[in-house]
Amino acid sequence: MSIISSLKNVFIKEKNIIDHWYDTPESIRFTLLASLNMGLRYVLFIVLSLLFSNLHYQVTLFLMWFISSFIAFYSYKKLVFNTQGNHLKEYLKSIAIWTLSYIINAGLLVVMIEHMQLNLYFAQTIAIGFLLITNYLLFKHFAFRKPAPLRYWEKLLGIFDINR
Repeated sequence: MSIISSLKNVFIKEKNIIDHWYDTPESIRFTLLASLNMGLRYVLFIVLSLLFSNLHYQVTLFLMWFISSFIAFYSYKKLVFNTQGNHLKEYLKSIAIWTLSYIINAGLLVVMIEHMQLNLYFAQTIAIGFLLITNYLLFKHFAFRKPAPLRYWEKLLGIFDINR
């Protein structure tokens, strides 16, 4: 087998992997990418903390969030929901979801730790599970909502260009 044939097979296999990625259910793609994004945020926080050790940890946290929000947004937009256009509108909606997610996370921890007397780490595990489902639904139905298909009468009006 020649080198060119080998390289050709590598690219063909890679294309098949990408095709299979979009065959995977959207909820599983979201779970995988959300997990990778959380891991990336953690590593990014550590790296930024080491690079800017003279900054307050809240500044480092903000820098981590700011940088990783672009990566998370793009990965959800292209690799999970596969939407086109509306970048700014979808990004602003994503920020709203992440803000709401933070508030819910903080509230759940207060309830589970202070009122239910649960362990901090166990409580955060429960909160992450809840937020994973909540965030998926919010991203799917709010930030990256695809337009509803046209009804029959809307298609008919489109023929006459009345609906525009």
